[in-house]
Amino acid sequence: MRPKHHIICLSMSLLLTVDCEAQPQTTAADFVIENVHVVPLNQEVVLQNRAIAVRDGEIIGIVDQSAADNYVASQRVDGDGRYVMPGLADMHIHMRMDPQAAFNLYLANGVTTVTNMGLADSYGDVEIDHVQLRADVAAGHMAGPRYRVSGPQLTSEQLATVADVAPLLDRHGQQGYDVIKIHGDLNPDVYDAMIKGAHERGFRVTGHTQHLMPLEHSLRMDSIQHVEEFVYVSRDPAFGEAAAGSLENFIQAYYRNVERMEDPVYRAAIVRQVAESGIYIDATLIIYKMISVWADDEQFAQLPDDELLAYLPKDTVEHWLGAGNPYRQEDFPLTVEHLNSNFEIFSALLFELHEAGVPLLLGTDAFGTLAPGFSIHRELELMVAAGLTPYEALRTGTVNVAAYLDQSDTAGTIEVGQRADFILVEGNPLIDIANSGEVRGVYLQNRWHSQTDLVSLLDEARTLSATSID
Repeated sequence: MRPKHHIICLSMSLLLTVDCEAQPQTTAADFVIENVHVVPLNQEVVLQNRAIAVRDGEIIGIVDQSAADNYVASQRVDGDGRYVMPGLADMHIHMRMDPQAAFNLYLANGVTTVTNMGLADSYGDVEIDHVQLRADVAAGHMAGPRYRVSGPQLTSEQLATVADVAPLLDRHGQQGYDVIKIHGDLNPDVYDAMIKGAHERGFRVTGHTQHLMPLEHSLRMDSIQHVEEFVYVSRDPAFGEAAAGSLENFIQAYYRNVERMEDPVYRAAIVRQVAESGIYIDATLIIYKMISVWADDEQFAQLPDDELLAYLPKDTVEHWLGAGNPYRQEDFPLTVEHLNSNFEIFSALLFELHEAGVPLLLGTDAFGTLAPGFSIHRELELMVAAGLTPYEALRTGTVNVAAYLDQSDTAGTIEVGQRADFILVEGNPLIDIANSGEVRGVYLQNRWHSQTDLVSLLDEARTLSATSID
């Protein structure tokens, strides 16, 4: 007979083996957010009751909440049934206030990537080194969104001849600018040399259309800023020929072009041409909408009640609510009725471009009394009002941006292997686009900003902006 103690030892050994097999294998992570619903934006779905694990700035797991404990992390956050979606981008900003104040506004609104479109942007008498600012954010010296920098806004003053192109492009490369911005009308030969040379060097080119040349020339850029640019350019050379020579000529040609743009059949030909080119369009509807607000007496009178003005520099608010507002001057040539009519054209054109498969980018060009960060959610609302679904609108600031930047393999969606760049919002943004603005947390560059942190960021922005710059 086998000794009893041997049987007991054998039984204990079996129990230990069973216990070891029953325990799930754990994986080390830096950060876990659990009890969330995931809006990945790679498809129009919501992944219910999930946990997301992050290590070294990368998403390493998206699992059912029941498996959340499989990840061991030094920081865990309870999402409390809220929604996680990718961080948003504003692809057209101008830094005209204290940079930390602006960054705080972007982060608090879930904007995790921005592209500054004015190298000379400054506030008060304070000049900004935008390249250094980008480095400070990347190194973690400042809390802020990923900061992309355009070179100088190019006009015929910087590029008078073809011989000016190569040295200017060399300076762009030496400074490490992220994008080239064409702001004014260039000589056709200079423009051709700029596009060719930039693409040979691997630069993306964006900016305004070339008003005096047929549209096809502008479509050689990688993106166009402002959907309104399509009333300042034509498919045929007639507009440019009529508009050349003086401001009066341009305005008269512009009004005739607007009349043509009211015709859906005429717009359809433009939409087809744009779609065939493969160019991206950064619509910035909200800033054109604001022009009509500033120009309208009734709406302008209500602006002082806007609570968001507290986040803007005092000097800026005083200027734009006072006599200095350029859109309230007697010589401003456009009526409120004309501006509103144009906005309807731009909204219709935006939807038509989207329906034709033209990739749209999310941007706001916020200035004046339009508060950065908050502006991105107003832009999204205008996109939805124009006919896009919330899902389609959100992709303009996430998936499309990643594709434009050749980063689809690492950014723009919530998937395993993607960059951990996401925000926590209160409600489902696919049901109501306004929910994307109810931000309760931001994960960016290996750092979690809680709801309390975001409130503190807003408080700091308000304090920084309350001080006038001499």
